[in-house]
Amino acid sequence: MTPEQFKIEVLPWSVKLFPMARRMLKSDSEAQDVIQEVMIKLWNKRDNLGEIEKPEAYILTLCRNHCLDVLKKKRARPAEEENDYKLVNIQQRTTDYDAREKLEIVHQIIESLPDKYREVIQYREIDGLDFEEIRALTGFEVPHIRVILSRARLKIKEEIRKIYDYGPKEHQSIAR
Repeated sequence: MTPEQFKIEVLPWSVKLFPMARRMLKSDSEAQDVIQEVMIKLWNKRDNLGEIEKPEAYILTLCRNHCLDVLKKKRARPAEEENDYKLVNIQQRTTDYDAREKLEIVHQIIESLPDKYREVIQYREIDGLDFEEIRALTGFEVPHIRVILSRARLKIKEEIRKIYDYGPKEHQSIAR
């Protein structure tokens, strides 16, 4: 693969990889580092990329696995360092506290979903991957992905209703 082909075929993947890496690592700087390292690995393997049957799946899997490696290294930190890390990286970009609170609740609900629901909804809604890319990463067929996504969205909606529907049911029937 020539440098020009690499720029056209591989480098644009960094834009799609970044949201996934940021979501997994919960840090913009670590995600950027991972993307850079993945691009270096791909550059070093550029002569063999033409032989890979599904390069998109290969690139996504390479990034995902590298993120998992970074997470494994972070787990080895003492608990005190881990808590400091979380405090330093709290996002303070928006002043709309209600929106931030709702977003945090949605993220907590997503984290509490069963693994395959959480994985599919994160790939689709947070990372913006299309169904074929999700299929390549998960191994699920597209119709199954659609079902999982629908069920995950329904579960999130139900949990949101439970949280925000705090009015007593008796008052609603009396008002009629």
